[in-house]
Amino acid sequence: MPTQRRFKTLPRRIKRIAKSEIRNLWAKSPIRDHDIFYESYSGNGMLCHPEAIFNELLRRDTQSKYTHIWVLNNFDRYKGIIEKYSAYTNVKFVKYQSLKYYKHLSQSKYLINNVSFPAQFVKRSGQIYLNTWHGIPLKKMGYDIPNRAVNAKNIVRNFLASDFLLSSSARMTKEMYLSAFKMNNIFEGEILEVGSPRIDRQVDTAAARSEIQPLLAESGIALDDRQVILYAPTWKGHDYFNPLNDAAGISSLIDRLESQIDTSKYRILIKAHQIVAEAVATIPELREYLVPNTVPTNLVLAITDMLITDYSSIFFDFLVTNRPVFFHIPDMDEYIRYRDLYVGADALPGPTSMNVDELIDNVMNLPSIEQWPDEIRERHQTMRLDYTPDEDGRASVRVLDRVFFSNASESKKEPFYSDGRKKILVYAGGMIPNGITTSALNLLDNIDYERYDVTVLCPFSKSADQQYNFTQINENARLMFRFGTFNGTYLQNIIRLRVLKRGANSAGASLPMQKKLWETEWKRCFGDARFDHIIDFSGYTSFWGTLFSYAPTNKRSIWLHNDLAADAHRSISGNTPLKDGLFATFSIYNRFDNLISVSEGLNEINASSLASWAPESRFSWASNTINEAKIRELALDPRFAPMYVIDGRPGLDQSTRSGIISELVATPLSPNKFGNSEKSQKSAEEGYFTFISVGRLSPEKNHARLIKAFASVHRTNPLTRLVIAGDGPLRADLEALIQETGLTASVRLVGHLKNPYKLMKYSDAFVLSSDYEGQPMVLLEALVLGVPVITTSFGSVAGALPKGIGIVVQPTVEALAEAMLSEADSPSLRGYFDVEKYNADAMQEFERVVANN
Repeated sequence: MPTQRRFKTLPRRIKRIAKSEIRNLWAKSPIRDHDIFYESYSGNGMLCHPEAIFNELLRRDTQSKYTHIWVLNNFDRYKGIIEKYSAYTNVKFVKYQSLKYYKHLSQSKYLINNVSFPAQFVKRSGQIYLNTWHGIPLKKMGYDIPNRAVNAKNIVRNFLASDFLLSSSARMTKEMYLSAFKMNNIFEGEILEVGSPRIDRQVDTAAARSEIQPLLAESGIALDDRQVILYAPTWKGHDYFNPLNDAAGISSLIDRLESQIDTSKYRILIKAHQIVAEAVATIPELREYLVPNTVPTNLVLAITDMLITDYSSIFFDFLVTNRPVFFHIPDMDEYIRYRDLYVGADALPGPTSMNVDELIDNVMNLPSIEQWPDEIRERHQTMRLDYTPDEDGRASVRVLDRVFFSNASESKKEPFYSDGRKKILVYAGGMIPNGITTSALNLLDNIDYERYDVTVLCPFSKSADQQYNFTQINENARLMFRFGTFNGTYLQNIIRLRVLKRGANSAGASLPMQKKLWETEWKRCFGDARFDHIIDFSGYTSFWGTLFSYAPTNKRSIWLHNDLAADAHRSISGNTPLKDGLFATFSIYNRFDNLISVSEGLNEINASSLASWAPESRFSWASNTINEAKIRELALDPRFAPMYVIDGRPGLDQSTRSGIISELVATPLSPNKFGNSEKSQKSAEEGYFTFISVGRLSPEKNHARLIKAFASVHRTNPLTRLVIAGDGPLRADLEALIQETGLTASVRLVGHLKNPYKLMKYSDAFVLSSDYEGQPMVLLEALVLGVPVITTSFGSVAGALPKGIGIVVQPTVEALAEAMLSEADSPSLRGYFDVEKYNADAMQEFERVVANN
């Protein structure tokens, strides 16, 4: 029974494991030195630069030295291609992502792709990867698309694995590879500025016409003496796998255009974007115009006399012909909102039209470049020289000479593309809404990007909260994602999971196959990229620290955001959920050069309590930074008057502030629900003194102590109330405590808030009742907003607050209640917090760590 058929009969999980085992065997088999693996558009035909390179190599390889393996995603659809090469014993075809696909992907020495290989791809030592990309970009790409870095995650990964990137020109290199995809500093390969192989066939028009005639004839298109007007619109879909097909619009435009032109002189052809070509082919009225997707685009361009397009980068290839191109862009404003372009309508190298009448007028009255206005003609000439300066028909030859017929695997002494900045990789945590995420975002906003090239690593997630936080990462940083999973055998991965739970000293951790597994995973994620310093900023799970411990780098640091020994033993309902993960993390501390606590006081605690895991010399500190501008911006609410601090006191009276708090909480606190004493009846006029606390509802925060302290305060002064923002495992317990103490009318648990700063701004005092902390950012955030701070004296409190600011009390209900009551009766002056100096000092501490190479 054939292998593929046998797999269909297996249960899904067993099938998945079996495929993984087979792929792992192939990854260990010898590399076949003369095998070349080609892929275009995920197997959507034999197209683009890979096809041009294949044709040139096939022509030169008279002895059939090389075996050419082509990827196709549908053997029935591309039956004609397979039949064309049936007589070639050295040309093979494999189905996209089949078992044979992965076999040849693992064993072929040369890999050529014009987009990207799947998530599981990892380049083996000895393989040579040429990524040709599929065109000069007109539409914004990569990191140039605001808040869409996630869309580039696999492309960036493939580029970093490549030995060669193909470029048409120095301008394309700079704008696309080095800038849009931020390859500067971290790409270790070579960018080949040799022209575009697929354009080679455009140079000889007669040869192209002879080649394309039979291909078009197969689909019912017979070429004649008429000039060809080619309409080649771009793909305008939002989802790569669900293409948008504006078939009715295409049909209408063709009808209108044909009704006006001299059809005895001109004929119209359509070249649909390869993503939508199959869908367009199903429309009967367009079949006589449609060039099949199997016909190389550049053959069509070679016989084209006029090109009509919109936002398709096809026009860059057509510039080489020095024939007229017309841009029909009626939806320009809408398209820019969706995708945006590098070139505006006023800079396109050809006449533009916003409606069909204008298009017809342009085609009828400006049929040659010589008839164009000087300004448009000059733009055409400038862009042709900038983007296609070397198109002499020999680009394929130059690619082969460098990749196949020179020592392509020769290592370089220095990177080709570096501006000298120190390269830092930061794992910023899971980017869930918590203090570590806030601290990471603040750090990334304060780093000096003129000195440091920063890559931020995040685990890919579709969670709305995490997706939002991805967009908050400073745009100067390079955002990368880990997605997909480990290669390797079932046994390797079972041992991996066991070691991650039990620690680096457990059985199996030191096996060579574990080292190989992690090194392969690093290479899958980052290709050949190298970093000067890598930082596990989260520090709470052994996974990322272990991955980083196998990275090729000069220095490694891991951040300690809390009293981690205390965190490891934190109990919730008798369980210690962090114990295994933290002890496994402690076990890899000896692999890191720096163990960085987030304050000097916290460093003393961690250096002492974790001394058995690493020598004292490796412990240090770097205080968290804070983003003052962002906090103040988030605290603004146009519904309410701004609050200024005048002589250390709020500019809005207490009644107004408490009214604003009532509007902001999810279930407003009505004035008549606070207390029953005579004093409380005056609340509407006098307002309430509002205490606020923000933090996860977990044991170390000890909100129960805060609620009990507030109960004492409220009995003495009923014109007080307490708002607690946050969520966590103890919420039900705290709600029961509020009910038990009779505080349901004066205490609100408002849950997790993406933006708690509005509540904080109009509150009268911030209270932290924790047993232990690292450096709680929320204290600094309260100070930025001018809110007085009351906190318990947790172990690292000395480094958590600026000297002389805030009220620190013993961690007891009585001490906390006394401080809160005193503040309510006689509010303290709101002290000045010098954020600029604080951040400058914190960044000096950070740079001391990073510079310590």
